[in-house]
Amino acid sequence: MQQHEANQSDFGTGRKTLGIYITGVILCSILVLIAFGAVMTNALPKWETFTIIYCAAIIQLFVQVVCFLRLNIKTEQGKINVMSFIFTGVILFVIVLGSIWIMWNVSYNVM
Repeated sequence: MQQHEANQSDFGTGRKTLGIYITGVILCSILVLIAFGAVMTNALPKWETFTIIYCAAIIQLFVQVVCFLRLNIKTEQGKINVMSFIFTGVILFVIVLGSIWIMWNVSYNVM
């Protein structure tokens, strides 16, 4: 049994524990309730409600990445995983902004 565990690599994600999953579920539930409450109470102006929803979504993204994907920098493979994740985000950012820029220029030049 120990031989099997020794040969099994974690791919830089660390050891699975029930506690980290429960923490992730609780934090994500709280963030969803915050966003839901901001919308349902309708007590704040629209831009403040949008800001609360946006901030809750960004925080929830990081909670899910850390708790469920278990991205960390504890090992060398973990550092490579984080760099790959950041590189993917940069590429998506460039593609989305580039597409918006192209569509804006096409719309501007047609008018």
